[in-house]
Amino acid sequence: MMRMFEKFIAYSTAALLSGCMVGPDYVSPESEASAEALAEAHYYRDENLWKEATPADKLPKGDWWSVFGDDVLSDLLKLCRDNSPTLASAYYKIEKAREAVRIDAADLYPHADGTGSFSKAERSLNLSGSSSYEQWLVGMGFTWDLDLFGRVRSMIEADTADAQAQLYAYNSLLLSLQMMVATEYFTLRQYSSEVDLLIRTLQVRKEQTLLVERRVKLDYASELDLQRALQQEYEAAAQLATLERQIAISKNRLAILVGLSPSRLMMNDAPLSEKLPKLPEAVPSQLLERRPDIAEAERRVYAANARIGVAQAGFFPTISISANTDLTANRVEKLIEASSFAWGVSPQIYIPIFQAGKIYAQKQVAIAEHKVTVEDYKATVLEAIGEVENALSEINYLEREYSKRTLVTKASLRIQELTLRQYEQGYVDYFSVSDAQRLALENERTQISLLGDRFRACVSLIGALGGGWQMPKEDGDETSENAKNSDSSEG
Repeated sequence: MMRMFEKFIAYSTAALLSGCMVGPDYVSPESEASAEALAEAHYYRDENLWKEATPADKLPKGDWWSVFGDDVLSDLLKLCRDNSPTLASAYYKIEKAREAVRIDAADLYPHADGTGSFSKAERSLNLSGSSSYEQWLVGMGFTWDLDLFGRVRSMIEADTADAQAQLYAYNSLLLSLQMMVATEYFTLRQYSSEVDLLIRTLQVRKEQTLLVERRVKLDYASELDLQRALQQEYEAAAQLATLERQIAISKNRLAILVGLSPSRLMMNDAPLSEKLPKLPEAVPSQLLERRPDIAEAERRVYAANARIGVAQAGFFPTISISANTDLTANRVEKLIEASSFAWGVSPQIYIPIFQAGKIYAQKQVAIAEHKVTVEDYKATVLEAIGEVENALSEINYLEREYSKRTLVTKASLRIQELTLRQYEQGYVDYFSVSDAQRLALENERTQISLLGDRFRACVSLIGALGGGWQMPKEDGDETSENAKNSDSSEG
């Protein structure tokens, strides 16, 4: 009997070391794009749009915000990374997922536990023999699940992929929060530009109101002209008050995003500049692999694939070995005697014979979940492609619109100037002046808003690409670099 047991242990250990796993091999999610879609002239699509997934979220992206050359923005984004409680919560979710892997990994190894007990009993006096006795016990037990068919190892693979997905989810959240901070920041700068415009406009409106008042006293203008001048002045003041309210709310939102109470956020308002970051003219599909949400979706597919292996292992026997040793005596001083020693070994096997379709259903659930994650992966890739295309379209068309709006603004300012001159010469009434001023102010504010949209579109493109990009070297830079390498080689 002992020889048979030894053979069983040897065969079981050999099977365990052979790494038998019954789950399917992992295949990266991939699909075929239609020929019509690939034939279209898109900025970033190529023949390998649905190529085998190789997430590159770990590639260094650097401080993507440096393309804007704005120190205040850099400080805000670093503050967001270090202070945000939302990010801290996501970080601890990663820690939780990592420890879940360790919990399952522990099942690969033998478990040992110690026991100790003492009992004292007194028998009935109607029974023969001693009326009382004591029992002392000190022992140790061992249990080992052999995992012959890879159930535990498949669980470890699934949990490891989940932990990796949680890390990518953290990176995705970080990028999303930073995009929101950058967007809010450029909105604040847009408001600041509009405030500067309205302050100048309000000052001009007040001066014009005084001018109309003098003309009314000299009978060169009517009371109606004066009321229209006052209306223009009050309208500019009302718009300024509206902007100040929007700035206060925007600053509060920005403070919350960077993890500060609104009263602690101190920053100077600066108007927008005309200098935008240099953008790529073409975006290859490989660049999308840096997006953390795509990497997260791919890891979810891997985890679901591993769980098919867990479900598949349910069809096969589960084999474990339990062993125990203990010292038992009726007096504590006899525990250390050889006669108190006892031991036992108990191999156990569980074979699922009839489960009324439960195990099969569990496998089908795992397969269906895998299909869900594959489709979610494809949807994530398509959404990423759409976001990049939208951002590039925004950038290109906003540039055209902004250039045309600049011409409109110049024309409206010229009309305002000429109309005011005609009013001073008595050719038109103040209605023409007020209408020209209203249109000029609207066009100037629209131009500033478009400039803000252009900065926000740049932020959207960076977010769509997973955080920054590598700009190709200019021809001159490449030539100088080659010259430098040539000089160094000669030296």
